[in-house]
Amino acid sequence: MHPRRVRGGVRLSGGIVEGPTLWAAQRWMRVVEVAAPGANLTEGLEYAKLGQTKRIAVSPGRIEAAIQGRADRPYLTQISFGRLADAEWERVARVMAEGAVYSAKLLAGELPSNIEDAFGPLNLRLFPSEPGHLAVSCTCAEFRMAAEAPPQPGADARWCKHVCCLSHILAGKLANEPLLIFALRGLEGAELLERLRDQRASVSAAPGDRVSVYQQHVPGINDLPAKTLEESISSFWDAGPALDTLDLPLDRPKLSHPLLRRLGPSPLPDAPFPLVGLLASCYDVISDEALRRSTTTATDEPGAAEDA
Repeated sequence: MHPRRVRGGVRLSGGIVEGPTLWAAQRWMRVVEVAAPGANLTEGLEYAKLGQTKRIAVSPGRIEAAIQGRADRPYLTQISFGRLADAEWERVARVMAEGAVYSAKLLAGELPSNIEDAFGPLNLRLFPSEPGHLAVSCTCAEFRMAAEAPPQPGADARWCKHVCCLSHILAGKLANEPLLIFALRGLEGAELLERLRDQRASVSAAPGDRVSVYQQHVPGINDLPAKTLEESISSFWDAGPALDTLDLPLDRPKLSHPLLRRLGPSPLPDAPFPLVGLLASCYDVISDEALRRSTTTATDEPGAAEDA
């Protein structure tokens, strides 16, 4: 112990893992506890509590960090997850889109505890279930000696205290940022949600009328820098002169009730009133009134009677 202290390092808050999705952190740590020697787990936890992680980064398929030990320079530590192929993510999104629970919770930023049920039938997994599903590396001498030694039964000495420290930090992140697990498997959570929304619209549409209600990502357009709210506050409520040039005739959408279709059946099956049907009726009344007003305004314009 006695590592060089780090100022402002990533610290395991309170020394314990807690958060709204604690189950995700526990599922991850079950694999770590099987892989790592007990002494390394304990020292890694102390490193995580002390804030010895100088920086941390997540990229598709892996998490890496610079962890300060007793040496002058921090050790570069990495945990790699197997990445799912793009076609596999499409299949997963299709399965999730068919289940209202997956869609509703994921679109609300939650990770369903039964999420593996969407992966299992496809012979896939989201969380690793055994150490062999992971690859670890570290630039410390302990890892190097363990990697050069013949494999031994039991715990893997390559899971040094630095890898264990990163594992504890990751557990803390999963407890509070559950969608991070998707990035660790190769797809950013925001991208998965976009695919899920598109799939929900597709499976809910009538045959022959399957259209996407979401704008696709267009390079050079969607990635243009946008002003922050603070920068736009002075003109936030100003429509600007271009508003008068807009010509957007109202019409019924090709896909009826896209918001309700996206969420699927009501999550309250025993409610005293049909929630989805009630909302659909409200949307229809509002749409009809908007169309009526649009038609009335058009016929009231000067010259409309003559044109008719």
